[in-house]
Amino acid sequence: MSPDDIQSIFFQECEEGLASAETALLAIKAGEHDGETINTIFRAVHSIKGGAGAFGFHPLQSFTHLFETLLDKVRDGELSLDPPLVELLMGAFDVLADHVTAIRGEGEQPDDAVMKRALRDALSAAPASAPGLASQELGLSFDIDAMMAELTVRSDIPAQDWRVTFMPAAGDLAHGGEPLLLLRELAALGGQVVSADPDRVPTLDAFDPDAAYMGWTLRLPATAERATIEEVFDFVSDPGSVTIERTQFDDAMRSAREVILQSRPVAPLATPAAEPPVAQAPLAAKQPKVAVGATIRVDLDKLDRLVDLVGELVITQSMLSQRLASNGLAAVEELADLDQLTRELQDSAMAIRAQPVKSVFSRVPRIVRELEASTGKRVQIEVEGEATELDKTVIERIGEPLTHLVRNCVDHGIELPAQRLAKGKPAEGLLRLSAEHKGSRIVISVSDDGAGIDRERVLAIATDRGIVAADARLSDEEIEQLIFAPGFSTAREVSNISGRGVGMDVVRQNVQALGGRITIQSRPGEGSSFALALPLTLAIVDGMVVSVGDQTYIIPLTHIVESLRPDRDQVQSTGLGNRVLNVRGAFLPVLGIGDQLGLTGAVSEPSEAVLIVVETESAGSAILMVDAIIDQRQVVIKSLETHYQQVEGVAGATILGDGRVALILDVEGLVDLRAPVPLRCAS
Repeated sequence: MSPDDIQSIFFQECEEGLASAETALLAIKAGEHDGETINTIFRAVHSIKGGAGAFGFHPLQSFTHLFETLLDKVRDGELSLDPPLVELLMGAFDVLADHVTAIRGEGEQPDDAVMKRALRDALSAAPASAPGLASQELGLSFDIDAMMAELTVRSDIPAQDWRVTFMPAAGDLAHGGEPLLLLRELAALGGQVVSADPDRVPTLDAFDPDAAYMGWTLRLPATAERATIEEVFDFVSDPGSVTIERTQFDDAMRSAREVILQSRPVAPLATPAAEPPVAQAPLAAKQPKVAVGATIRVDLDKLDRLVDLVGELVITQSMLSQRLASNGLAAVEELADLDQLTRELQDSAMAIRAQPVKSVFSRVPRIVRELEASTGKRVQIEVEGEATELDKTVIERIGEPLTHLVRNCVDHGIELPAQRLAKGKPAEGLLRLSAEHKGSRIVISVSDDGAGIDRERVLAIATDRGIVAADARLSDEEIEQLIFAPGFSTAREVSNISGRGVGMDVVRQNVQALGGRITIQSRPGEGSSFALALPLTLAIVDGMVVSVGDQTYIIPLTHIVESLRPDRDQVQSTGLGNRVLNVRGAFLPVLGIGDQLGLTGAVSEPSEAVLIVVETESAGSAILMVDAIIDQRQVVIKSLETHYQQVEGVAGATILGDGRVALILDVEGLVDLRAPVPLRCAS
């Protein structure tokens, strides 16, 4: 493995550590923490510090060392988790995230001088530790006598245990390594210190407090995995300083230890009675270990290749089915088995790529903290459905739209505390994020309890800027959609948050590029809600194969409610060529796909066609008129934009079983085409 590969793994571990640390910090802020919460943050920061030292990222190493020291004081109960300290930890985490972004080459090195000073000030408030490396500071006594006193001679220990010898390099401490923390991790695996080697400790006049001199030999139970032991030393600068081997701890060694033990009073190491009272009882509580499923990192390109191969398998299976059917060969049972296996394989491949939206939602708290600092507003965040999963590609591409929506809600929606109090609202605004499955789509909502959209002002600005005609008559929904027009902004002045009229336009473009739709619900004085309806995957979809004229199309099943053939007198005309059908008390517009896409030869009489009732997020229910229904099957989506260009009303293309290319209809877009918003280009 090359150094670049190792560094890439370190970057991935940084992202995982930051995610777990932020989740723990938010739990602390919400008052829902326990003893393991602060340990989670400490472990994440410690791991990042170790890697930073190994790769020479000195600014990151220096900051994490200070951050880790403060966390250790909190963990040992020397500092109380009061609100000011929690806010300091949140701020330190933000600086840490900026450092990680900088070492990845995706941002500038942060100026952490102010935050370092704040961390040192907080540390100065902690009780002074006893001289030397006491158990209060590191959670592990450095007293060799006490270490040896803790060891008890047992006759039931398996003969072949692990012997681990660790002799840190002289410069390990200066590079962020702390040997005693590694010993504590080995102790968690059941390790016991057999002996300590002080031979390298110099006289006091030659002693360097930043150098490492001690060495240790430990015994770990035979049941421990070698890979788990090696993982403890992942970031040790000199691999040669660690020896891990199977060995038999014979009677001679036992006798030697017995002599040592008999010459000293036996007392357990760091017994609870010897520890000072802990201020934060929940943090001191021992928590049961939670079993974690085994995981493996896989390059995303390999997953993409797997999904592509599954897609080709779906196409081949469809071709095989059609070929056998056309030749009159009966293999119904075998084809059914093949179809089921293909679908299960496809579901498994999609599940591998699936990720919870939590990875996107986790970015929001920091964005809100920054907005609070720059606007003076106070915002409470509520999250629901963060475990909802969707395709990794979709996850990666909704980050920017979600950021813009959050900024828009806080900057334009939620009022200042004084204004909210004057309106009888709490001083703290509410920002709510939610995600839920609806069919084969996921709906992500971002809502606030702010002032809502001022439709009169939106229409006036749009008219002044030439986005709509001065005499245009728009519905409330159409006026709300104007905020997505290029160049539109209601900000009274340009700031680093808003005012240039590009944010919401980017939101709509990115969502539409994913085959999704965005809708708005707003009530003046009560707040606004933005709903993003997105596909779960961009690869495979179940669809109904239909014919229109001489063309074949695919309608995604997720939109289809039912199909029917009406009598001639059931379809009514409303003038200007518009027709409606009464479906169980609701009059739905009848839209001919041939008319919508400009095709010739399509059936024009509804009573002679097949009417398909569809449901959309933005325009409710409607009816699509097709010539005939041919089949229902699973199809692989191929992007038109990649190979050609975006086509209005078309979501993509696929290859049918007979080798022909069929277009996959964008049902939302087709329904929207019937009533376009009267926009015109700005001059």
